[in-house]
Amino acid sequence: MKKVFIIIVMFLPLLLSGQNDIQLSQQFLSRVNYNPAATGGSNYMHIFLIGRQQFINFNGAPSTQVLNAHNYFAQINSGGGLTIINDRIGPESSINAKLAYSYYIHFEDSYLSFGLGGGILYKHLDMSKLHPESPNDPLLGPEYIGRTNKVNPDFDFGIEFNTEKFQIGLSATHLNVSPIKINNYESGRHMYFYSKYTFSPDFDWKLAPAFVVHMSSWPILQLDLNTMATYRDRFWFGASLRSTDRFKMESLVGIIGLYVTDFLGLGYSYDLNLGPIGKYTSGSHEISLRFRIGRGESYGGVKTPRFFE
Repeated sequence: MKKVFIIIVMFLPLLLSGQNDIQLSQQFLSRVNYNPAATGGSNYMHIFLIGRQQFINFNGAPSTQVLNAHNYFAQINSGGGLTIINDRIGPESSINAKLAYSYYIHFEDSYLSFGLGGGILYKHLDMSKLHPESPNDPLLGPEYIGRTNKVNPDFDFGIEFNTEKFQIGLSATHLNVSPIKINNYESGRHMYFYSKYTFSPDFDWKLAPAFVVHMSSWPILQLDLNTMATYRDRFWFGASLRSTDRFKMESLVGIIGLYVTDFLGLGYSYDLNLGPIGKYTSGSHEISLRFRIGRGESYGGVKTPRFFE
């Protein structure tokens, strides 16, 4: 019960501030979650599945499942895709289902893409699962104890620029700001800015340092620093350092994966929490399964620089 109480107390500010985008350690392998401009940005049709369980040993800890499918259509210089995210944390659960469209402008050795995503955000909140110490708590009074179900339209927008080695992107999710409220707290937009550079020290190896800056409900600002390496485009491994709350260190992440065949890849990541909650949990686990379909030929005169894809 002590662990349950601790996890509720720690996550309560997140619950009261509304929708928070999912947190993935392998997010650079599936950027379409937060930037529709990445839709179709590969030489293959991709189907990506991921399951994440945070904070092992806690009842009600965050649990996330993701399905992404997207493809590039050369005839119309466009990408199309589908994303479904199922997320649960304590008394709150949500399903975010979106279709994405991206348009590509090709240059001699680079391309620029613009993306728009649209769908629904369904949220379910069971306040009866919270047990305040004081029945007079103004944030958890009797008028809020019950079940809340909301469905709202949801829209994303993004831009991404790619060369064979360099990538930079900017996006925003929940553009319309969901009206799902709890005691006057409201969902907010999320902003992402990221970049990556890929270089090859020799024929067999590729290295890709990268970063992601994620802003939500200002002043919440999160930074991910990431470095990934691949060997012969078959085996990959890397590490990330994640910070939150104005760059306070939150977790250290290890990532590993391989393509079992040319069209089937498996990935795993482990988060070691560096904050106070690390005393009570054995970490977070994330497993990914990815299918790539097609011949992997370049298009528009530019070989896609999307790493590991």
